[in-house]
Amino acid sequence: MRARHGFILGLVLVLSACSSTDVVTDYNPYTDFSSYQKYRWSETSGADKTVSPLVVEHVKTALAEQLNIDQYKLAAKADQANFAVRYYVAEGAQTIDRSPRLGIGLGSFSGNVGIGTSVGVPLGKDKVNRNVQILIDLLDAETQKLSWRGSLVVELNDKDPKDNMARLHSAVAEIWSQFPPQK
Repeated sequence: MRARHGFILGLVLVLSACSSTDVVTDYNPYTDFSSYQKYRWSETSGADKTVSPLVVEHVKTALAEQLNIDQYKLAAKADQANFAVRYYVAEGAQTIDRSPRLGIGLGSFSGNVGIGTSVGVPLGKDKVNRNVQILIDLLDAETQKLSWRGSLVVELNDKDPKDNMARLHSAVAEIWSQFPPQK
């Protein structure tokens, strides 16, 4: 019975280690988000110089779609906005996707004590994954102070722009799903 619980616990730990990065949010608890109806784009939106302008445009388009879905309207004039929307795309840390490996192991088990060893033999080349971090900020229209922030790190596919567009749209939707914050 203990072995079964140990196996299940181990499986849960392995699966949780493989999960994607979660959305990180922060907000000013004194902000009345219910008053937010009309927005304007912040002039400080943009990206690191290393990030493709196409990636930035996909993020802006996806964010505009999310705002529209939630019925926030783009203000005709900047002074009519209740809040400003700023987005920023930063180059994230690159990760190395290790090629599949063949494990050869030795082990012994006796009297509830186990000793084991394993050697990994690479079966292919390592792949470097390109990551970007998407930041979405909501600012008070008058003071320009930050009222809400959501961010997520997304892995991009260097070979498929359509896949990247889908990943970026999904990431923006995931970030936006955290707004407004639950108090």
